[in-house]
Amino acid sequence: MIEHHGSRLSRRSRQLGLVAALAAWCWIGGVGCHEKQELTAPPPPLRPEAEAAPSKPLAAQKDCEPVDSDHEPKSLAFDARSIPEGTRLAEQGKAKLRTGRSAEVTRTTKEDMITQAVDDFITALRADPYNVEATYSLAAAYATMGRNQCAINLLTRLLQMRPHPSKRADVEQHLDKLLGRKQVLDPDFSEMRKDERFRALIQKMCEGTNDANCVYGAQRDNRER
Repeated sequence: MIEHHGSRLSRRSRQLGLVAALAAWCWIGGVGCHEKQELTAPPPPLRPEAEAAPSKPLAAQKDCEPVDSDHEPKSLAFDARSIPEGTRLAEQGKAKLRTGRSAEVTRTTKEDMITQAVDDFITALRADPYNVEATYSLAAAYATMGRNQCAINLLTRLLQMRPHPSKRADVEQHLDKLLGRKQVLDPDFSEMRKDERFRALIQKMCEGTNDANCVYGAQRDNRER
């Protein structure tokens, strides 16, 4: 009788141990054990994974790896995109980015707003990987954070979208801001203008344009030097 009772206790202990192990796996793996809808796997660089709020200064965060254009996933069909949602989130992120740029906010608020804006842009690109506004604005946000390769990846993607008739006008409008065409240079990329990778990319953007205002030098008072 004692042995039978001990056997039941042993089986019960093993069952509890299995449950505990399963719970620990779910927690450590960062996945939920309940069923939920899965998102389409995001292609880099337009659909990077969201990141947790930083525990260290923005400029000190890890930069991205260069994108290998030969190993990018296939394009999404039009019906697989959520264009209105991407547009809404891109505008929401822009508003937060403007707040983060304000000289009137504290450094903590600045970092919080930029981090939230980055999350919005990433989510926008999950909904619509071809959203030009979210692509450019995420590049600008990364540039202000000192994550130059992340910004270059996104600007490279912008250049890849340029030949498509449905995107060309929108891309050129954003490149006008980046290159200082008919307006001042975008100050978000001021520090990047000394980066040789950035300069090489801008040179590609200027090829075949014969545009004297195609600027990729370092900037002082919104002017090339």
